[in-house]
Amino acid sequence: MHWIDWLVLIAFLGYTIWDGTRHGKKSENIESFFLANRSMPWWAMGLSVMATQASAITFIGTTGQAYVEDMRFVQIYLAVPFAMIILCTTLVPFFNKLQNFSAYEVLEERFGLATRLFTSLLFLLSRGLGLGIIIAAPSYVLALLLDIPLSTTILIIGITATLYTMVGGISGVIRTDVKQMAVMLFGLGFCFFWIQTELPESVTLSDSLYLAGTLGKLDALDLSFDITEKYNIWTGVIAALFLMLSYFGTDQSQVQRYLTAKSLKDARKSLLLTAYAKIPMQFFILLLGVMLYVFYIFGTAPITFRSVEPVAERPQVEQQGKQLQRNYEALHNKRKKSAQDLLQNKTIKNADQFRQTDKKLQKVRNAELERQEKITQSSLNDTNYILPYFILHEIPIGVIGLIVAGIFAAALSSIDSELNALATISIVDWLKRLDPHDRDESWYLKFSRYTTVFWGILATLAALALGETRSIIELVNKIGSYFYGSILGVFVLLLWIKRANGVGALTGLISGMSTVFIFDRIYQQAETDSWSLIMPWAEVPEAYNKAIEYLWLNPLGTAVVVFVGIGVSVLWDNVKK
Repeated sequence: MHWIDWLVLIAFLGYTIWDGTRHGKKSENIESFFLANRSMPWWAMGLSVMATQASAITFIGTTGQAYVEDMRFVQIYLAVPFAMIILCTTLVPFFNKLQNFSAYEVLEERFGLATRLFTSLLFLLSRGLGLGIIIAAPSYVLALLLDIPLSTTILIIGITATLYTMVGGISGVIRTDVKQMAVMLFGLGFCFFWIQTELPESVTLSDSLYLAGTLGKLDALDLSFDITEKYNIWTGVIAALFLMLSYFGTDQSQVQRYLTAKSLKDARKSLLLTAYAKIPMQFFILLLGVMLYVFYIFGTAPITFRSVEPVAERPQVEQQGKQLQRNYEALHNKRKKSAQDLLQNKTIKNADQFRQTDKKLQKVRNAELERQEKITQSSLNDTNYILPYFILHEIPIGVIGLIVAGIFAAALSSIDSELNALATISIVDWLKRLDPHDRDESWYLKFSRYTTVFWGILATLAALALGETRSIIELVNKIGSYFYGSILGVFVLLLWIKRANGVGALTGLISGMSTVFIFDRIYQQAETDSWSLIMPWAEVPEAYNKAIEYLWLNPLGTAVVVFVGIGVSVLWDNVKK
């Protein structure tokens, strides 16, 4: 980056760290540290939730996914408004009435300490792993900027975020998130504007959308019902509804936001802000990824967007790469010519020619990615490098620093909130609940900071272990889907099943988790249509595909917990009689 960009980046990060830490220093007890003394305004809470979700993961992963595939990913957010309305009438007033610290405190009174501890443990495991991905996401950007290994950038951002979070409390988190949201929206808007500015003068916005539509990049809705497909409207309305209900209603990192509200009305308004804004925001981010694809139809694009070219050990493999590069350049020019011809004369023949050329070009791209995978002996692609490449090579000096600063600061803000939630559960549900000694608030506040450091180190190690993945945004939701459905099932038993007891709830929770694990490992053989159970340590044959996609694990886990919980509760009551 240019020195001006570095200056902008350093200045903005300096302000962010100062702004967050100055609020954290005001914390005198764990209620102020974790809940800001329940004094936050509704709009700040709502924007904080939005900023946490619209983190570096959203910038990098979602835009890259739209570039590589299409806009169908937006379908999983169709359930957000419905989830927000349901939560505003159920769990939000329930939590607000009890005035608790943790989302899982309420489980002990009805189902016992074991259920509370096990449920909170599932949260710690799921968010601990998820936090590793949140740290890894902006590390891709830093790796491009600094030209250093990904592991080094993970360590830098992980340590920085941990130190910042140790000082800042939830008040600093929320107030800083609001400022990060403004910078993120500016970055998104400027990238979209700059794409339109840098396209050929003859290519209008409607032309760009026409080209994208011709290639199927604007496909956003899939009406087919197929549980083996990741994204269709039924997945978004049904399966994702359980994911969103659990995420916003039982995940401490989200619940903790509206626990800081001044009133029930404010808590509801903060969630409704997300209900109104989430789908349009995600749609726009996906559209940005599609527009990037159109931009590189006319602009110079590398065969892959990876920052480091692997070195081939064999000359023939290196020669293969040079041949693929030549083929790619020829097809890129041919596709550009086909796009221009199509815009001048929008005929079926020209559209077919444009699509066929694009398919051939993508085939060459995929061949190069496969070649790189063979060299590195690992499953890699360039989905998470696309937007960073555009920012570094196309955005003007000065603005680069501000956009990168926004991504970096958004990541810090997301990590901050997650670490704060993990520390809350560790202290409130475990240390304070199980501690036989009567300790003062200053002691627990001190250990809250120590716990934050512990989770920061663990998350950084998780980021190093996870390394790269085909889509950051997908992996986050996949990790959540292992846990969210089952946790939601326990809260369904709590709110609506009067006969449910502690034995039933705990048995149902364990059964739900076990069922989710088993169904996630069921694969279908494409040719014979036979099903097989393949354990994680076994290699999955190429001809096998998942029998059920990860989003459907959420309603599955909820259903198993509820039905097993009811059955075991009734059986237990009969045995006691």
